[in-house]
Amino acid sequence: MYNGLFINSNQSAIIATDNLQNTNNQLGQALNELSSGLQITGAWVNPAGYEIAQSLNATSLGINQATSNANNGNSLINIASGALSTIQGMLGTMQTLATNAANGTNSTQNLQALNSEFQQLSSEITQIADSTQFNGLSLLNAVSAGASGAITSSSISAFSFQIGPNANTVTNQISVSIQGVSASLLGITNSNGSVTTALQSGQGTAIGVNLNTNGSALIALTAVQAAINQVAGISGQLGSYQNRVTQILGNLQTEGTNTQAAYNNIMDVNFAQEMSQFTLLSTLAQSGEAMLSQASMVPQGLLTLLK
Repeated sequence: MYNGLFINSNQSAIIATDNLQNTNNQLGQALNELSSGLQITGAWVNPAGYEIAQSLNATSLGINQATSNANNGNSLINIASGALSTIQGMLGTMQTLATNAANGTNSTQNLQALNSEFQQLSSEITQIADSTQFNGLSLLNAVSAGASGAITSSSISAFSFQIGPNANTVTNQISVSIQGVSASLLGITNSNGSVTTALQSGQGTAIGVNLNTNGSALIALTAVQAAINQVAGISGQLGSYQNRVTQILGNLQTEGTNTQAAYNNIMDVNFAQEMSQFTLLSTLAQSGEAMLSQASMVPQGLLTLLK
C-alpha cells in the first residue's frame, strides 16, 4: 500500500491514470463492437475464435453456392421434363393417327393425309430434342464438336451437379444422364417405302415408319407405342433425379442455417450485454477522470506544510 506525500512524484495520480487508461481501452473496444456488430473485430481479439469463425464462414459460402447449383440442377431437370411431356403428348397423337391408318376403311388420300401429319410430328419431336437447352447445354440430344470441328451428336447427355462445399465427388456431386429422344433414337423416322426392318427403338438404330398402307401403319403403331414407353421411362428417371435434388436442397438449407448460426454465435456481438458493459465502462471512465483530478491535487496539500 502506498503511504506518504512527495513533491517529486504523485503515485496516486499515476495509479489513477493507469486505471483510466485501462477503462478507456475497454470502452474503445466496446464502442468498436457496438458500431461493427461484431464481438471479434479482428484476429487479435480472439485468435482461436476468429480462426474457427472464418472456417465456418467459408463452409457457409460453399453451402450457399451448392444450394444455387442444386437449384440450377432442378431447373435443368424441369426443362427436360417439360420437353419430354410435350413429346409424350405428340407421341399420343401419333399413336392415334397410326391407329386410324391401320383401319381398312381409309382411302389412299386419307392415308396420305394421316401420314403427312404423322411425319410432321416426327420431325417436330426431333426439333424439340435438338433445341431443348439449359444455359446453352443440349439436354435431350447431346451435341459436340469433334476434333475436326464437325458437329456430332450422341444418344446420352450427361451432367454433374456440385451439390456440396467439398471436393469429394462421391459425397458432393451427383451425376445425371438423359437419354436422347430424337425421332431416330425413338425409332420413328420417316420412310416412304415399305418397311421391313425389325423394330430397334431405344437402341439407337433408326427404322423408317409411315402410314402409307394398313400394314405399314401397324408397324408404325408398334414403333410409336415403344417410343411412348421409352419416353415414359426417361421421364420417370428424371423424376427420381428431381426427388433426389429436392432432398439435397432440404439438407443444404438445414446445414446452411446451422453453419451460419454457429458463425454468428462466435462473431456477432450480444447488444444487450455489450450495451450494459458500455454503460458501466462509461460511468467508470467518468469516475476515473474525477479521481485523477483529485489525485492531481494531492501534492498541493504539501503547500500548507510550507506556510
